[in-house]
Amino acid sequence: MRLTLLAKLTGDIVLINVGYLAAFLIRFAGVVPEYNIVAYFAMAPWITIAALILFYSYGLYTPGRRRWEEISSCVISAAALLFLISITLSYMLTQFAFPRLVFLIAFPVQLAFLLLWRRFAWSWSLKRMGPLRILIVGSVLSAKERAEQLRRSNRRLYQVAGMVVDVPVIFPQITGSEIQIRGPFTEMADAVVGMSANGVLFCQDVPLEKRIALVSEAASKGLPVFVIPEIYELILSNSRLEQLDGIPVFKLKNAAEDSEFALGRLVDIALAILLFVPAVPLVLAAAFALKIEKYRSPVIFAQERVGQGGRTFTLYKLRTMVCDAEKATGPVLAVQDDPRITGVGRVLRATRIDELPQLYNVLKGDMSFIGPRPERPFFVDQFRKDIPGYDYRHQIKAGITGFAQIEGSYSTSAEDKLRFDLFYARIKSPIKDLQILLHTLKVMLMRDKSM
Repeated sequence: MRLTLLAKLTGDIVLINVGYLAAFLIRFAGVVPEYNIVAYFAMAPWITIAALILFYSYGLYTPGRRRWEEISSCVISAAALLFLISITLSYMLTQFAFPRLVFLIAFPVQLAFLLLWRRFAWSWSLKRMGPLRILIVGSVLSAKERAEQLRRSNRRLYQVAGMVVDVPVIFPQITGSEIQIRGPFTEMADAVVGMSANGVLFCQDVPLEKRIALVSEAASKGLPVFVIPEIYELILSNSRLEQLDGIPVFKLKNAAEDSEFALGRLVDIALAILLFVPAVPLVLAAAFALKIEKYRSPVIFAQERVGQGGRTFTLYKLRTMVCDAEKATGPVLAVQDDPRITGVGRVLRATRIDELPQLYNVLKGDMSFIGPRPERPFFVDQFRKDIPGYDYRHQIKAGITGFAQIEGSYSTSAEDKLRFDLFYARIKSPIKDLQILLHTLKVMLMRDKSM
């Protein structure tokens, strides 16, 4: 593991700097003036440090199995930000002998080198590790649901070894599926061996008293253990230990008590004002494209959403669907490849340009940049009935982007998005918010997250 990390660090450092040296040679036709190369060497340590911080922030040094689409999106995002940071550093360090054209040449050269290197490192790591064969433990319904989710992933990353469910099983397979199934839960140990599993996933509906024993048993075998938490467990994790006249209690954290609230509001206002200027031409261009599209719908779309404290507010977006999209069906959640989305709307959604009018919502205080995505009252009422604890997400101010958006996908269920939102409530910090902003650039390049 350490050798792999060292190899990645070394390869990245070498290729980032080789990209600049190659750009210098291209710019000066093979003969680089001394004062230009001196300017590069003065900046090289700072550029290298900035690159490593960006790569670390995008999780490119974190071990684990990840799709190539995600790795490549991280590399592209990090390289693009490094391009902007490097130009800024050249002004800050007054290294004007560092030609600006070199930055423009270096960016595609670095990107090509890094993508080729990271593709090789990714393939080598997956070949060395092999796929993680997961045994799923849970009720028949939840185990089958999670099995289908994993089976849609890259088989080089994850495979479903089989399932252990809460009832005795007569038939070893699910109808129409090659997934082996055993039950009851006491069959887990035999299933791990018989199905050649090298990891165990526990669904949220395994009873607590049984889950503790089963998790301990799997961990004692040295297997990677994954547990889907119950909503209540996530809510309880966002608490602190106190006492009431000698009685030990957990007090749930309230967003209104957050000492960083005022600072976060100031950052939201400053960032919204900063982004307003570049946002205006993008919104105008998008509005023009929407106007000349055959649908000729109103450009701005206003809709009631539920925000912090359960209060409703009007959210503004650029229209991406046809007019009266729900006239025949009533309120319906958007899905991937939704036929109601127009051609221009698909581009606006993929690039997140349709969200830019929400800068006004941020300035008004209805939303923050980072937080749970606000949902419509119709669906909130449904989720409240179906998902106990759903209202707890309204402790946090709604956001333009959030933890669920960067970690989940477009098809992630409302319950799993709630799990991400509740986990974010526990780890919320300025550093984490900055990381989520960085990763938002990444998800814009990933089709299953941005469409």
